[in-house]
Amino acid sequence: MKKITLMFVLFFLVVTTLFAKNYERILTERSSIQAALSINPDILECVQNLEYAKQRAREAFSLYFPVVGVNLNLSRFNNTKPILISGENSQKLIYLPEGKKDLYYSTQLSIWQSVYTGGIIRATNKLSHVNLNKVKAEENIINSRVINNIKLIFNECLYHRALIDFYSAQSKISNNTILKNKQNLEVLRYNQEILNLLNAIGLDLNTIVLIAGDFIPKMKEIDLGKCLLLAYEFKSEFKATQEQQNLDSLILNLLSMQKYPNILLGAAQEWVGDKIVGDDTNWYCTVNVNMPIFDGGSIFARIKQGKIKYRESIIKRAKLENDIKLEIMQTFLEYSFFKDQVINAKLLEKNGKYNESDIELIRNLNKSYYNLELAIGVELDSY
Repeated sequence: MKKITLMFVLFFLVVTTLFAKNYERILTERSSIQAALSINPDILECVQNLEYAKQRAREAFSLYFPVVGVNLNLSRFNNTKPILISGENSQKLIYLPEGKKDLYYSTQLSIWQSVYTGGIIRATNKLSHVNLNKVKAEENIINSRVINNIKLIFNECLYHRALIDFYSAQSKISNNTILKNKQNLEVLRYNQEILNLLNAIGLDLNTIVLIAGDFIPKMKEIDLGKCLLLAYEFKSEFKATQEQQNLDSLILNLLSMQKYPNILLGAAQEWVGDKIVGDDTNWYCTVNVNMPIFDGGSIFARIKQGKIKYRESIIKRAKLENDIKLEIMQTFLEYSFFKDQVINAKLLEKNGKYNESDIELIRNLNKSYYNLELAIGVELDSY
């Protein structure tokens, strides 16, 4: 019994080792998509853009908080009269009294808080969040395109593999040279599509993979009205253009707010002398009001530019809606055509025993199905 068990284990290890040498990864359509979402360069770039937009939103939110600063100056001097000094890296003027001091410290703690900015801070925060939503919509667009590209390429891999199997079976029966040549050509095209798939996922092009999946027709009962409804609900292009329109509107409001005054409250405590916190102390509280009066008309020019960009975004949104409707209608007609062809050919009753024309029909049907998914912006298997 032990010998039989040991022989079985050895046989299993040998078979596993030999089988593992043939490929490094098993790729299904779903696993290919999951891998691409983790390593595809376009998607990784979108992740960085999204993180950048999040940091911009955090930066905008910080405008609500006061600005607290500490300034420390250490000087050694010999003055016959008091002087003021300033440095390139410091916006604060340092006062040095007359006389000779071995060491002279000037320490200041200050706090500034914006009280009124004409709504600029609030608009800036809203602008950053709208930009964040726009970047998220753009990320979804890239994700949809990458996923759709992988589905199309994977469908091509299954198509060429099905033809290889068909020609192989036929050549064994008839030993036809033409069929063998067709089989070799399909092997070439299959290997080319494997490279396209690896590149679309983001894997090394030298990776040896095994394509796993059934080449079956994608049949879905769906009408044009539901396709349009799903597109308005899930199509990321709609959301991106809507956020762009909101973005342009907020920029226009932000430009208009430059005409309003800014009010700042400030307070500071200062210690001077031969110690970091000396005996001589000063403090002040201040209100700073800045009112723009005339800048040569540049504010009005910028407001006009904002109005032009806002109207442009409205026109682009209307054009995009028509383009998406056209794409959905065209792809829906194409899918409906090939679906009727599959039904008339009774491919569902053949249980995988397809001829050359059947395989070509399934390829076109699945391709139109994936194009319809891309046009709608959602995976139809979920609806």
